[in-house]
Amino acid sequence: MRHPGSGGAVIGYCPDHPYNSVMGFNLQSVITTTAPLLFAAVGYLMMSLNELENRLYQVESRMMQLVTPDGQIVPSPNNAIARQQLRENLMHIIHDLQVRLSLLEAKGQ
Repeated sequence: MRHPGSGGAVIGYCPDHPYNSVMGFNLQSVITTTAPLLFAAVGYLMMSLNELENRLYQVESRMMQLVTPDGQIVPSPNNAIARQQLRENLMHIIHDLQVRLSLLEAKGQ
């Protein structure tokens, strides 16, 4: 069957056409069979991109809580308590070392 305005192009199935039979496979049946797989793959990719976008939004919103617009880091309460304890421990160690140093200097004179 030829379409009147197609310049002689054949419309429909032509069993003798080389594209319809590739190594014993009917190309139309291969395309028909793989089309649902392609649609499923595209759907999966779109869902994955949506999930990644949601995760990125969550990370960005959490970063807004941790960094000011000026770029300064906002300390969390747990972090501030841990730093205060570390500071106190270091002050005790420094004081102990200063006492030892003064004792060694007094002993050496």
